[in-house]
Amino acid sequence: RKDTRIAFYCSSLSWGGLEINTLRYARWMQDEGYQVCIYTPAGTPLHDAAARTGIPLRKIRRNRKYLDLSAAIQISRMFRADGMHVVWFRDTRDMDVLGWARRFAMGKIKLIYQQAMQFGISKRDPFHTFRFRAIDFWVSTLDFLAEQVRTQTHFPAARIRVIPLGSDILVDRSSRDQVRSSWNIPPGGTVAGVFGRLDPLEDQLCAIRALHLLHARYPGMHLIIAGSSTRNEGNDYERMLRRHVQQLDLQDHVHFISHSDRIHEWYAALDLFLLTSRGETFGTVTIEAMHFGLPIAGTKSSGTSELLEHGHAGLLYEPGNADELSQCCMRYLESPDLARSTGEYAARRARRLYSKEASVAGMAAVIDSLIR
Repeated sequence: RKDTRIAFYCSSLSWGGLEINTLRYARWMQDEGYQVCIYTPAGTPLHDAAARTGIPLRKIRRNRKYLDLSAAIQISRMFRADGMHVVWFRDTRDMDVLGWARRFAMGKIKLIYQQAMQFGISKRDPFHTFRFRAIDFWVSTLDFLAEQVRTQTHFPAARIRVIPLGSDILVDRSSRDQVRSSWNIPPGGTVAGVFGRLDPLEDQLCAIRALHLLHARYPGMHLIIAGSSTRNEGNDYERMLRRHVQQLDLQDHVHFISHSDRIHEWYAALDLFLLTSRGETFGTVTIEAMHFGLPIAGTKSSGTSELLEHGHAGLLYEPGNADELSQCCMRYLESPDLARSTGEYAARRARRLYSKEASVAGMAAVIDSLIR
């Protein structure tokens, strides 16, 4: 493995799950003995975060989504000059330019796509069939995504692998009281949390409305909303959320927290975890909460149902339905045994399926097979 070089390519300017996982897997594969390098535009959050870790970096310009042939030629030359064997990417925006770069390299590099998005429509047309032909291995993170690839594309089923994302989050609850105090939450309060970028599709508003419904019965309940607005896209949604909190007189019970590298301390401070996204393909925050053994209420949509084993590892509710979400929270609050058993089952499931070790082993098998 020490002779295998992997290029992690990402032209995104944002900082979210896609970019965080790009950096995370680059670090993990480096730890496995592979030689890795991250290709990303200078000044992006990914570039700056990777620079702090010491992972090798190559600066690229942000390519166009389609037919950026000049960028493809330049990238292909960079890959060959750097001796790269495998190129790993997650953003569909980069698929076209990397497909052309592989063609210009005359097959001397192999392309792995780690699927980060689900399909909205069929991709069996000639345009998508041509695009996908450049991919050597398609890695889906869940079974339902792989089934979409099999039924909605012409991509060869033999080159599809299901390898869930993994987590190496530190499960440490020793900071619980200290973190709650920093949030100005009094001892004995119940704390629910929703983590992710502040965006209408993440639907933090549903959690605020659910808290409002619960507050008459549970006046000591608090809600943590952790995350930031998407970079370069304004903060209108965040301002709306804050206005809503004021209108419902919940300002002493809803706490907005910015991103932190010590996110494991946030999970340690929670009693409940809420996944409110209307269409989360694979919620990394969900598997992190599972590792902590937290009782989870998640939306009955996309990948969340599969992660929570369709209700066995967490309660499910219809997206956007604050009343159903409040009922899920109430079931946990009224039945500590249910909360404990569900959380313990989720933690066991996470260790078995969604660990760093399981995911890295699966990816290493794909890479090694390509090199052979």
